[in-house]
Amino acid sequence: MTDRDRALAALCDAFVPGDGDLPSASHLGVHRMLRAEVVALARPALVAELDQLLDTIESPILNVALTGRAVRFTTLGQAAREDYLKRWAASPLSLKRRAFQVMKRLVMLYTYGQDGSPYAALAGYVRPPLDRPADAVPLRARRGVAGETIEADVCVIGSGAGGGVVAAELAAAGKRVVVLERAPLRTEPDFDSRELAGYAALFVDRGIAATSDRAIALLAGSAVGGGTIVNWNTSLRIPAAVRQDWHEAGIDDLDEHYDAVSERIDVNTDESSRNGPNAVLERGLRVLGLASVTIARNVRGCVTDPTAVPACGHCTLGCRRGAKRSTLRTYLADASARGAEILHSTEARRIETQGGRVSGVVARVAGGELRVRAPLVALAGGAIFSPALLLRSGIATAQAGRHFHLHPVAVTAGAYDEDLGGVWSGVPQSVLGDEFAEEDSGYGFRIEIPQAYPGVLAASFPWWGSEAHRTRTAQARNIAPFIAIARDETEGRVRVDRDGEPLVDYSCGFHDRRRLTHGMSECARIHAAAGARSVFTLHTPPLQHAGGPIEPFVAEIERRGVAPNRVTLFSAHQMSSCRIGVDPATSVADPDGQVYGVRGLYITDASAFPNASGVNPMLTVMALARRTASRMVAAS
Repeated sequence: MTDRDRALAALCDAFVPGDGDLPSASHLGVHRMLRAEVVALARPALVAELDQLLDTIESPILNVALTGRAVRFTTLGQAAREDYLKRWAASPLSLKRRAFQVMKRLVMLYTYGQDGSPYAALAGYVRPPLDRPADAVPLRARRGVAGETIEADVCVIGSGAGGGVVAAELAAAGKRVVVLERAPLRTEPDFDSRELAGYAALFVDRGIAATSDRAIALLAGSAVGGGTIVNWNTSLRIPAAVRQDWHEAGIDDLDEHYDAVSERIDVNTDESSRNGPNAVLERGLRVLGLASVTIARNVRGCVTDPTAVPACGHCTLGCRRGAKRSTLRTYLADASARGAEILHSTEARRIETQGGRVSGVVARVAGGELRVRAPLVALAGGAIFSPALLLRSGIATAQAGRHFHLHPVAVTAGAYDEDLGGVWSGVPQSVLGDEFAEEDSGYGFRIEIPQAYPGVLAASFPWWGSEAHRTRTAQARNIAPFIAIARDETEGRVRVDRDGEPLVDYSCGFHDRRRLTHGMSECARIHAAAGARSVFTLHTPPLQHAGGPIEPFVAEIERRGVAPNRVTLFSAHQMSSCRIGVDPATSVADPDGQVYGVRGLYITDASAFPNASGVNPMLTVMALARRTASRMVAAS
């Protein structure tokens, strides 16, 4: 074991030292797993960042400056190690807080998320028995082969909500369509509800992506079917205030496209039964007289037995029973039936142009590259990868990656006397609290329930000593996390590093920090009304209410507010980084979705949104993509 390995093992054990029958993190091999996962990202800068941290905590000279003591972290006892970590967690220096939060999240994720982890059992998690996998839908899919050149009428980059719809619509119009998807093909038999394996196989950066300052965790699908494989089926249309903004950007009525997509993917409210956490959200909203609605979802055959113990509920890791009406089972199947071909494990790296017109795409595959020659290209790689591809290709470089939005999310959790079954069980999202959605001229927040498993729960919960964290996580079956999802005014930026890989720069502005703080406060009040015995946020140091009037706790939330790496934030909705608009000086694409200055190249994913949608974006991505596809057909 190298010095760095020993330091990493010691750091893992400082967070999870073991207790009685529970082994330490290092005994579970977490230090080896953590390094292997970071290495698997194939980003040398991240490995260097990890090694620099380990060298720092083992340097007596640096520790004099950091702690006032010339010590090595590995020589400290458990109490001293925990004190060391607390000083980093509460430091006024952002780099120390960042290092603490990153390591806390990773250690907890890989300790609690492992298959058969005793810590998952401590949290009350019971992995559900696997359903018989649904029969796979017929797809014309294969891996791309190095050296080949493919002739097509249309090349679609990405196979998720946007790419799947465009592929089907263009194939239906008689076009020869080729779909390029960077992720390997996985279908229902591969969706086995294993947490860490699911993140690694189905998410960008193996489920541990984050903004460049590591203050916001980014959840984005990376699969054949994209985000429609891993999302929670919430199917909402943009509200009136957003429609007005988009109308001014040149996007006219989307209703006919919403209607057509909703019919194809079976959007309905018939299968939106309440699991424990959704039930307490609805109860609290009702007690306070706040508005709520039943969430429409794109499912068929999801709730076969809502009383089953344990219930299914592993939507985030792919729907084994095939009830989720993802593009894998709908639009990609439609496209394949009409002759489209899907090349998976095939990552678009450059878009080629000639004489102001798109001419093809060069993609990376095992062993080299391939080329697709096509006079029409639909870019649907997602709001992170689409701008990165444009920047690598030297296209729209003045605007690509700018105006990025991500719907920041703050969590307020309540612990209840009743067994809620765990937030991993049953329908993930069935209740929407929209009382505060239209505040600030449409820039408010909505309240929903997330789906989470032991690893991500433990990674999210505040750590202020190993015993307190273990005690908190042991209550997971009784905990309901409410999420306040803000429609953000802040604009971030996607740029590329020296290897052409995307980096996300984003820091919540004043108004969005205020909205998130308000969201946590209102969620605390809803928990109190619903009968929670305690309420806590994800602040570090922890902030908890354990009885008595809720308003002093709310006042403390308002005082603490939101600051980078002082409270854990998430985003599962990224958009607007290649936005549509009427002005080429501030937009990437025109109102038809065509990139300014490059005929035949269209933006057909969430990156095309003129600004933040304010609601879960999947249905709108699909409707907008269908609208753009109709213009592609008309123009060709």
